[in-house]
Amino acid sequence: MALANSKIDKMSQYLGEHFYIPNYQRDYSWEEAELQDFWDDLEQTKNDPDKIEHFFGQIVVHVDRDDNDKKYIIDGQQRSISSVIFLRALQLCFIEIYKEFNIEEANQKNSAISFKYIGEDKNSLNLTLGEQDEEYFKQYIQLGHPDDCPKHRKRSHEKLRKAFVYFYDKLKNAISTNNDPEWKIDVLQDYLETFTERFKILYLEADKLDEAFVIFETLNARGKDLETADLLKNYIFSKFSKSSSVDVAQNKWNDMVETLDKVDPTKFIRHYWNSCHTFTREKELYRSISKHASTPRDSEILLNDLQELSKYYHDLVLPSDDLEGFHDELLIKHLCTLKTLKASTYYPIILAMIKSGFSENEIRKVLERLEVYIFRNFTICGLVANTAEVLFAKIALLIYGKELANIDDICAEINSNIVSDEEFYDGFSRWTAGESSKDIVRYILRKIHENLDPVKEININNTEVHIEHIMPHEASSWDIDNETHDQYLWRLGNLALLSGAKNIAISNGLFSDKKQVYASSWIMPNPAIATFEEWGPEEIDTRQKQLADEALKVWSK
Repeated sequence: MALANSKIDKMSQYLGEHFYIPNYQRDYSWEEAELQDFWDDLEQTKNDPDKIEHFFGQIVVHVDRDDNDKKYIIDGQQRSISSVIFLRALQLCFIEIYKEFNIEEANQKNSAISFKYIGEDKNSLNLTLGEQDEEYFKQYIQLGHPDDCPKHRKRSHEKLRKAFVYFYDKLKNAISTNNDPEWKIDVLQDYLETFTERFKILYLEADKLDEAFVIFETLNARGKDLETADLLKNYIFSKFSKSSSVDVAQNKWNDMVETLDKVDPTKFIRHYWNSCHTFTREKELYRSISKHASTPRDSEILLNDLQELSKYYHDLVLPSDDLEGFHDELLIKHLCTLKTLKASTYYPIILAMIKSGFSENEIRKVLERLEVYIFRNFTICGLVANTAEVLFAKIALLIYGKELANIDDICAEINSNIVSDEEFYDGFSRWTAGESSKDIVRYILRKIHENLDPVKEININNTEVHIEHIMPHEASSWDIDNETHDQYLWRLGNLALLSGAKNIAISNGLFSDKKQVYASSWIMPNPAIATFEEWGPEEIDTRQKQLADEALKVWSK
């Protein structure tokens, strides 16, 4: 690999040339934290005579010989855009001083910034953004004023506007303490010289796109400033030698990100990778993918898979949203349940099944087994979920490799790793809920009811059905000490589902007053509560064991 150019540059040298942001680069993303860091570094450098210079980071540029030697910024676009915004804000301050005080020196500073760093008109601007942000950046920032910059619904446009306002306000505030125009010009000139002459960057230039990306990867391999997904995106794009191919790849990537919506792309890519390759942790993901997807064809297949599977992954993570991938109502119901159980380690199995062509009906049957596994092993017995992550990735790889080619084999593999009935019964008999696990309590009691009475269904989202504490929160009228009350209040044996009206009516009453309500309840197995003569720790333990007997039937191995 050969560099066409490499050097340490002052910002005055770097920003004096024309650059382009490729369409496939991510949108402008700096927020106030990054802007504050920029400003703090500027202030510190300006005010410290012993700090001769400040290293502002690296810039990687691809010189496209097939496109009139245009210079495309591969790494460093956030710093570059922010630099132009800052200089534009500085230029406006000089313009306003000239207009107010008619001092020619201020106008000369304005002209110098425009000529060297911004561009004098819309046809000669030094920095051109990708097509999504180009016009907004040109009209409202490079040639505009913060006061005329409209708030925008597009996220990147709004971040550009906020950065412009941020720097403009900082500079205006810096020159607000003295009304002497010469003093104001000196202060602004100090900021200008500090930034353009004492801020320095490592400038790296390559005339081949793939080499520019290799440089980018090397500099960002630890992912300190970028998400793994961003590193992977640029790695994938580096495998496409022509700009037209990169644009196609960008469209596919954007489609994937848009489909995922609020879902983390890095987590998706990792779960996808674990569905068809040896288990990989996130910190090893970039290295693993770059090692295996080493050709343009490999990268194309990877990108196509990510684009196609993104809609299913979105549905796995957000089954209550508008769904694009899955349509089977029972399948979606299982996804919602697994969401309630806070399960995600199983995702690679489902992605492997989709990629292998299994039907939704077949996937639903596997989800049923996974629900049992996750409920018994994790929710009740408290096993560490990380152990299942490796197991599920192994099962996914067997599915992908056709070694588990039918539903019975997949379910048998899951079943073989479910805790024994003895462990499950013991864990269930002692399980204690809490304020944070109300949804799980609803799930458990609803499932037991449905097994006892399949006809009358409880809507899991029905807020009219409350969680009833048989021994209530407020038990001052009960003959029980505080320590025992705290220990048994959230035991499953002390909990029941009850219609809201009935729950409110009996509230903190004595057990003798509540029994008739339980006896008349249509929700099973509430009537059995009324068979107890009194209610305390012994009765709670007894009822919880009765529920454990039912649980063995509901979540059967």
